[in-house]
Amino acid sequence: MKTLQIEFAFFCDSRFAWGMIRYMRAAVLLILLSYIVVGQSSPADWKDRDEYLASEGGRAPDALPNQQIRTRKAMIAGVLNPFAVHAGLEILKGGGSAADAVLTAALAQIALNAGATVSYAGILTAVYYEAKSGKVYSLNASWDTPRNETDPLSIPVQGTASGRTALVPGFMAGVEALHQRFGRRPFAELFDPAIWLADHGFPFPPAIAGWRRSQAKSIERLDETRRIFQKEDGSDYDVGEVFRQPQLANTLRQVATHGAEYMYRGEWAHRFVDAVQREGGKVSLDDMASYRALWTEPTRAMYHGYEVTSAGLPGLGGLQILSSLQLAELANLSRHGDYRRSADALDALIQIAKLETVLSFVPEDRLRTLFPGLDPAPDARLSPATTKRLAAALRSRSWFTDAVKSQSMPAPNHSSSVVAVDEQGNVAALLHSCNCFEWGATGIFVEGISIPDSATFQQAAISRTGPGHRLPETTDPLIVLKDKRPVLASSAIGSALQEVTLQNLINILDLGMDPQTAVDLPNFQGPFVGISANGWSGMQLTKEVLDRGFPASVIKGLKKRGQDVYQGSGGWGQSGYWIGIRIDPKTGELSGGASQRLNSLVEGY
Repeated sequence: MKTLQIEFAFFCDSRFAWGMIRYMRAAVLLILLSYIVVGQSSPADWKDRDEYLASEGGRAPDALPNQQIRTRKAMIAGVLNPFAVHAGLEILKGGGSAADAVLTAALAQIALNAGATVSYAGILTAVYYEAKSGKVYSLNASWDTPRNETDPLSIPVQGTASGRTALVPGFMAGVEALHQRFGRRPFAELFDPAIWLADHGFPFPPAIAGWRRSQAKSIERLDETRRIFQKEDGSDYDVGEVFRQPQLANTLRQVATHGAEYMYRGEWAHRFVDAVQREGGKVSLDDMASYRALWTEPTRAMYHGYEVTSAGLPGLGGLQILSSLQLAELANLSRHGDYRRSADALDALIQIAKLETVLSFVPEDRLRTLFPGLDPAPDARLSPATTKRLAAALRSRSWFTDAVKSQSMPAPNHSSSVVAVDEQGNVAALLHSCNCFEWGATGIFVEGISIPDSATFQQAAISRTGPGHRLPETTDPLIVLKDKRPVLASSAIGSALQEVTLQNLINILDLGMDPQTAVDLPNFQGPFVGISANGWSGMQLTKEVLDRGFPASVIKGLKKRGQDVYQGSGGWGQSGYWIGIRIDPKTGELSGGASQRLNSLVEGY
């Protein structure tokens, strides 16, 4: 026994023993790592990269993950651009947070759209649930109005090239602010997919080719812009040819290296201001240098035991959707069950949506006239007194007729959105927008970045806001909580973003649907959007667009109740496009859904 003890002591004290211990530790670590999903931020390393690139030309192919997926670790959903959504998934696999994922996807979405429908000089709003603190945060990186814009009502309308239609952008400041607070991966890594796309290029999609033709006047107006969409021999890109954006790649590298500072105080800011002012614009270097993304208190309201949180003031989108839910609850619409089978319930929801549209766009002094006794101030919008006053107004339709006569609504414009849940339980819902038709009429590009003409339909709002202030918007990224834990994250884009959000919240929270089942059902899509041969011809609040699929008896009932219904898909502009991720409060299982009207995608692991 003594001999064995001596030999054992020698063994434990020898280099051989420590070597064996280190070897065993390494072996255990390798075994553990074999169960970990590792992400690859650069598309150069993706095995299925070309498959995702090919999907950008139309709907995601059957080979890509099915929309109706369920998983337990992490998930991401995006409106548009399967490639960008997958880029966000790779960041999640690599240990990135939900913030890292939605930002990576958003940056890639803009490169894939050549700045046409979304822009690095656009805007960004987001809500974020931090699992560690159990709190929801709201980020506003929307437009600032130029300090020198003192006569906003004279800003040219849509279709006129003018530097005055440019506002102070917030997108890149918002990217940096969200990453600084909640990001885990290096800032530069978020840019890898977007830079790769700009550098290596991707097959020129039919959609961009179509936009290029329809916007030929603005695209060809300036030499720098025209060259972006031409090959070296001066000819236009054909569909399927590899489209590269070298100027954009260089600019994104500068931002990835130096941060948003490069766009707000650096060389890009100077070139942006010069380009805009040459066209008569009012944006100054002081406007750019003073821009800050704002962390605001989220908008909150209870609905059937759920706490619904959305973007805070000065944005109005959160107020609009939460006020709609409060009115639906006060009217006890859930007693009808599925509103698609009840003309009474559907009529009430349409009236609520119309009312909220008017409240968001009609000036406060006019609202006081339309609704005597109403306090129209945003901070009173969700009060019980306001909800009861609005519920009383819904019993009469006269206010609506008067509002339509006195107020024009804004034109539709382009956006995109992403939502994500990471392995730690953090949740992000993000929306970014150019607030413009494809590239806008001015057609300005600065070092590969498109400059939206977003003031063309917001003259009245800019006048009410005043120079040098944050401009309200109506985006509605949201997170729903139950017993202080997240159960749903969603976002929507399009002219009917509020309407489809309202309906899908009811589908999921009241009717118990999973997100994909909910979003696949027919919706009412808001006011009729008239598109004539000459372009935008206005929004008709009196005519309601319905998807095909509602029962004939319900359509008949709507018309009997005075609804002017337009059913179909021709002759009107954008509808609403919704994405969402549900988190089962009991099992933690994730299920996602995305509108199939656009080339959207849900992925998870």
